[in-house]
Amino acid sequence: MTGLDTDRDGILEIATLVTDKQLNELAEGPVLAIATPLERLQAMDDWNRNQHGKSGLWQRALDSTVTLAEAEAQTLAFLRQWLPERASPMCGNSICQDRRFLYRLMPELERYFHYRHID
Repeated sequence: MTGLDTDRDGILEIATLVTDKQLNELAEGPVLAIATPLERLQAMDDWNRNQHGKSGLWQRALDSTVTLAEAEAQTLAFLRQWLPERASPMCGNSICQDRRFLYRLMPELERYFHYRHID
C-alpha cells in the first residue's frame, strides 16, 4: 500500500496463497505489482518510500503495466480454480486493513471471500 489511509492511499502489490484448514500451502497465486505513477510513489510518507525502495517494490510498481482491474481479474481467476465464492475466509497479517482497501479498490475480489477473516 502507498500508506494506511484507506480513503486515499492505494494498493501497490497483491499476492495470494490457498491453504488447507491446517494452513498447509496448496497453491501460490500470481504476485502482481500494480502500475503506479511516479508522482504517487513520491507522495508516500518516509516510511513507505524507504521500505518499498529497499524491497524493490517501488521499482516494480513503477515498471508495472498491470492495472488494479487486471490484478483483481487475475487473482479472481486463480481463486476460482480452488474455492467457491464466499466459502473461504480471508487470512493474513492485519487483514482487516487489507480488506478495507479491497472493498474500495477491488470490490469483486473482496466480495468473493466469506465475510469472516483470520488475522
